[in-house]
Amino acid sequence: MEKTEFISAVKSVFDACRHLSEISEGKRLFTPDGRMVGDIGETVAQFFYLVDLHGVGKHVWDGTYNGRNVQIKATGGKETYLKKPPKGGFGRGLLLVFQINRESGEYKPIYNGDIQRVWDEIGAGTDERIISLKRLKKLQGFVQLNDIIPEVSNLDR
Repeated sequence: MEKTEFISAVKSVFDACRHLSEISEGKRLFTPDGRMVGDIGETVAQFFYLVDLHGVGKHVWDGTYNGRNVQIKATGGKETYLKKPPKGGFGRGLLLVFQINRESGEYKPIYNGDIQRVWDEIGAGTDERIISLKRLKKLQGFVQLNDIIPEVSNLDR
């Protein structure tokens, strides 16, 4: 590999990150590190689920939907984690979990519902808990319709 080819590839990554930041209306940074997948999930929630995102760096909640707090997770793997509930508990909070296909760039919703159901399933204890996407898919079957954030198409906007 030549140095110019390498530099060009690195530049392309940073150019793509800047473009994604622009189309997220500056609400996500899209830094080329482990945080990037999370930013992708949050932007999916913003544009295709109409979640109103908070600024970067909020502790528990990434945004709101119809007055309810929302935590958003995205992964290219087979599991994700939940942060410990805030002091007042999760309340009526919602959770959106997306799996990102690293080859195609497509996303798939894995869990879309009440966050307390998931926390109860994984149990109390440490500040963060890991849960498999397979387990989340099973839990999705018990979610009440009024706890699901509907996906919108471009035609709905």
